Amino acid sequence: MARELPFKLEELERPYKVGKRKTPENLDELSIGQLLKLSETRDGAELFFIVCEVVLGMSEEETAESDAVEVVSFVGWVISQVKKINGLFEKTSTPPDDKEIKAGIGELKFGMFGLLDWYAQRMGIADHHEVEGVSWLIVYKCLDMDTKRQRYNKRLQEVIANEYRRKH
Repeated sequence: MARELPFKLEELERPYKVGKRKTPENLDELSIGQLLKLSETRDGAELFFIVCEVVLGMSEEETAESDAVEVVSFVGWVISQVKKINGLFEKTSTPPDDKEIKAGIGELKFGMFGLLDWYAQRMGIADHHEVEGVSWLIVYKCLDMDTKRQRYNKRLQEVIANEYRRKH
């Protein structure tokens, strides 16, 4: 039976260092591929090793030899930051209207691969692995701009349709 921790990992503060590695002040330097790897990582011992590898470039051995409090605190801080970043991406989605639901928009959810594919198409990149090296901030900003354009175009079409109905 799993025991409850007396604290939440996400509430821990970022330590200055883990082992001999200085920790970043934020996760702005991560690529979208690194962010996706962190987002897909589940609980368990692998979590600690993967977070330290992805963010700090540490080997399993280096992580295992580091101070446990530093590792746990850092992983908790990273989890909280990844949740915030994922929240930014979630805010870019537009709830579908009744017509879109009726047309089957729910079938167009492709997850993280869909995000990589969208960016690759947007930028004319043929190799999806190339997209994994792009900064998550750039991918987010492009997605946010495209969503704002999409919302504007939808509103514009409604205005045009209403004016057409009023004249005819």
